[in-house]
Amino acid sequence: MPNMLEGSYNNLAVRYGARIANGGDGGVSRTYLTFGAPDLETESFEKAYSWAIVNNTLLNFSDKVSLQTYLIYTNSKGAAASNNEAPTYFGKYIFNKKEDFTIGGRLTNYITDKFHFLSELHYSQRRDGTQPLYTTVKAGIYPSFVPTGERSVWARPHLRFDFSLAWYNDYAIENLYSPYLQFMGETRWGYYFGVKAEWWIWN
Repeated sequence: MPNMLEGSYNNLAVRYGARIANGGDGGVSRTYLTFGAPDLETESFEKAYSWAIVNNTLLNFSDKVSLQTYLIYTNSKGAAASNNEAPTYFGKYIFNKKEDFTIGGRLTNYITDKFHFLSELHYSQRRDGTQPLYTTVKAGIYPSFVPTGERSVWARPHLRFDFSLAWYNDYAIENLYSPYLQFMGETRWGYYFGVKAEWWIWN
């Protein structure tokens, strides 16, 4: 990245999967996790597909501040004609189309070598079939102690105080569309306050 400190980069990945190996179920690259329903007339997944686009950027502005951003988009459809629910070979109805979009960023301020202040903002939405959008906005602040004293977003271990606040739209609330809502019940706001530790492990 021009005009940025060493270590800055932008990575873009685009993936397309087709037929029964579309890999669109679960947001991972395992092609056997097929998304959608088959075409029961042809008894095949010939028209099924899944697009996945991921962009990740790190900008090291100085020895005092870095910014990481990310964007994730997926669009998956099974082989059935329906854009909503469709039957499987076993007669079970599942969603035959989905669309996900997530964007976010994390700002790291290097207050001192061993004290970093992280702040994050995140937006995510999903549509299953022709249903309304599920959306959430999440913000967090994470004062962190870094024993190594390295001024880098990759410095580990991290010992963090964590405060996160999330906002859910009506449709997400009504359908308990997150593990947090499933645990807490119908609520507009979600929050977390605690202490976390994080470190890297290499094989």
